Amino acid sequence: MPDESVSKFWTDLLHLPGFAVVHVREDEVCPRYVITVVPEHPVGVCPHCHRVTETVKQRRTRDGILDLPIGSHAVELTVRVGQFECPHCDRCFTPPIEFLAEGAHGTERLLGRVAELIRHSDVSNAARFFGVAEKTLEGWYYDYVARQQPDPDRTPTGPIRRIGIDELSLKNGTDSSSP
Repeated sequence: MPDESVSKFWTDLLHLPGFAVVHVREDEVCPRYVITVVPEHPVGVCPHCHRVTETVKQRRTRDGILDLPIGSHAVELTVRVGQFECPHCDRCFTPPIEFLAEGAHGTERLLGRVAELIRHSDVSNAARFFGVAEKTLEGWYYDYVARQQPDPDRTPTGPIRRIGIDELSLKNGTDSSSP
C-alpha cells in the first residue's frame, strides 16, 4: 500500500481533476518521473442513455503520456481507466479524460505550453526541448491549435433584428423598415 501522504503530495502537485496518483517511479537513466494515476471515483456516465453506472467491464492502461516537466525531470503518465458496461442500455463505453489531448500521447496543458513555445520559437526547438520527434510534435501542435478554434456551429447568434438599415437613419429615428 503506498504511503497516503506521498500519494496526496503527488496528486496535489499534478492537479489532474478527478484522478489520484497511486504510484511514482523515478527513472535514474533518463531523468524522468513515471507516474500512475487512476480515477478517484470509479463511475461513468453513459453517453448513450446518460445514466450513471459503476459496472466496469475491463480496465485499460494508457501509458507514455507526456506531461509538463517537474524541475529537471520529464514526466510520463500511466493512466488507468475503466471501460464501463451500462446495465440500462447494454452498451459499453470509456469515459473521456479531459486532461488528455485527443490524438496525442500528451496532456492538454503540455500542448498548451508547446504552442506557446512554438509561437516564440519554432517546432524544431520545441521538439528538442520536450524530447519529442519533430514531425510528431508538429502534428500534435496543429491538432491542438485546431481544437482551440471556436466551433462555428456552436457559436450562439442572436435573432436578426434589422436588414439593410443605415446607421444614420437609425440614429435620427427615421427607421422606416421597423415592423
